[in-house]
Order: sequence, then structure tokens, then C-alpha cells
Amino acid sequence: MATPEVLSNRSLGYRVKSAREACGMRQEELSQALGFNDRQTLSDIENGKRSIKADELVRLAEHLGKDVDYFLDPFVVAGEATFSWRVAPEIPEEVLDDFEARAGRLIGLLRWLREQQVGPASPLKTNLRLSIKATYEEAQDRAESLVRQFNLGPIPADRLAQFVEEELSFQVLHLDIPEGTSISGAFCHLNTLGAILINRNESEGRRNYDLAHELFHALTWDLMQPEHRETNSQEYRTKAKRIEQLADNFAAALLMPMESLTTLIDPSRRQDLAHIAEVAARLRVTTQALGWRLFNLKWINDSTRAALSHERPARTPATQPNRYSLGFVAMLHKAIDGGRLSARKAAKALGMNLTLLAALFPEHGLAVPFEI
Repeated sequence: MATPEVLSNRSLGYRVKSAREACGMRQEELSQALGFNDRQTLSDIENGKRSIKADELVRLAEHLGKDVDYFLDPFVVAGEATFSWRVAPEIPEEVLDDFEARAGRLIGLLRWLREQQVGPASPLKTNLRLSIKATYEEAQDRAESLVRQFNLGPIPADRLAQFVEEELSFQVLHLDIPEGTSISGAFCHLNTLGAILINRNESEGRRNYDLAHELFHALTWDLMQPEHRETNSQEYRTKAKRIEQLADNFAAALLMPMESLTTLIDPSRRQDLAHIAEVAARLRVTTQALGWRLFNLKWINDSTRAALSHERPARTPATQPNRYSLGFVAMLHKAIDGGRLSARKAAKALGMNLTLLAALFPEHGLAVPFEI
């Protein structure tokens, strides 16, 4: 079976730097421990300008507390991937770090599958060209323009994930996030890959809003990179809070464009909670999100908005989405079926056993490509 065992000097360098910084070591300290004559040798390794010899790699692993596999595993994205998480402020950093490490292997597997089957990707270019000085109205206008430009229709949520993957080339992955972890999702950025991670166990309205919110970060990453973890805490810094407010305004207008609201909402029933709940269900958003959108448009008063925050959608939640996405699972199926990737290695990257991996393919209408 052919597998990508040889990594580029640049990828190895990223991992060395990431592991060193995680240990709190300076380049001078590690250089001395490795027996290098000066710091420049290690600097060249971390910058991908010099290859690592086998004996050096063993010593690096020992001093940095890592297995050698950490530096050779094709699915590790340490030092390359940057995450921005939507997470409750009370979640401990170590809990998020643990989940991020697992999510990182998924992203690494995704990158490898795309490179194997699609070829080397180009650096991400799509950008909304909004800066942190943009107004909320400008963020809303960009969202409405996307709806019109790509003909997302009166219910943009119906086609949003497909649009993100096919038109913008960002991968949307639905994950099982442990109950009680209060992680809604994330955007993961690499130079040649962007992925939006969504908690598939949340309600449909929350999932759609998280997708639209993270899309804003995906499209504005170069000009206003968000914090590692987004939070609603009062201590949130002004700049970070501003970015999240812009993302919220973009998400609201993308999922609830003015043309749709004008068509779906009876002007004489704007204060009618049942009517607004019905519209929220049609738009596939939460009543709370629609309430804030209408309040900001001055279509409803604050008492109606507050009442809507307690109103449930007018229909039962949609079926939980399948794990990951059809595109991702199809690429995984092709790699295993074609002998380019072992089922055992795929299962390890996904944090599964072979039985759980086998159950993944029928979810997406695909045959199991290996024998248990």
C-alpha cells in the first residue's frame, strides 16, 4: 500500500517549532541539548531550509517529549493549522486543547485525501474584503450580495453547505462533539485548505447559524483573524468582540435576507409570536436569531424580541446530519478501496475502531470498503 511517509522539510519544521514552543523551550536551549554549534541550525530546520537527519529526529523526540511518529505522521497539522472555536467561556482550556488535537488529525486526513485525489491546492484567495473598521451594515450588505450573486434563493439555509463547498471550496464537516462540552464549531485555516467544523448534535437552527458565522471568518481571515476561542464573556476584548459582532451581522443577513423577510412576514403580524415562529421554521433558523434580526431592523419591539427568545420553532427539528460530509467520506472510501490508505490508519486518524469506521460508510449510502 502506498502511503505518504516522506514529509517536506517545511512540514517537519512546523512540527519541531510547535513542539518546542509547547515545551516552553527557546531555540538556544534546544540547540544546546541537541549538540548543534549554534541556534541557526535549528532555525533552518524550523523554517524548512534544512532537512533533519535520522539521529537528530530521535534526539528531538526525546527532548521534546514526543514520539517519533509525531514528526512523521502525514496527518499531523501541528504548527500549520489555526483554529477559531465557538465555545462557552466556562470550558477549560485543556478540554478544548484535547478536542483540537483530535480535530487536527481529521483536518490532516482531509488535506491528505484532497492532495491525493484532487492534487496540490492553491492558497486560499476568497475574501470579503472587509476590515475591522467595517460597519455592521456593510457586513450585512456583503451577505445579501452573496445570496443574490450565487442565487441561494429565499431560504439560503437550504443550499448554504453545498454553496460553501462547491463555490467557495471550504469543507463543511459535521462532528460528534461530547455532550456538555459546549463547543458549537470552528473554522480551521491552513494555507491551502479551509474547513468549517459544526457540532451535529445541536439544533438545526444553531447549526445553520454557526455555519454562516464561521463562513464570515473564513472569508475575512487575512484581514481580521478571530481569536483562538470565541466567547460571550463580559471580559472579551473590544477588538475580538467587534469581529464577532460583524460575523453575527453577516450570518443574520445571509440566513435571513431582507427580500425573504419581506416576502414571508405579514406586516400586520410582526408582533405575532406564532407567525414569527413559523417564519423562523421556514428559514431554518432559531426564533431567537430571527427575533434579533427583526429587532435590529426595527420591525418588532424589545418585548416581542424577548418573548421570541423563549419561543420554540413551529416544527420539529430536522434529522441530525450524517457524520462529516458525503464529499469527505467518499474521498475516504476511494482511498481505502484503492489501497492507498489502510482502514486501520484511517480509523486511528478519526479516533475510531474498525467497527465504528465500517458503520460510517452506509450512513452516506456507500459500501464498506474493507473487511473487519
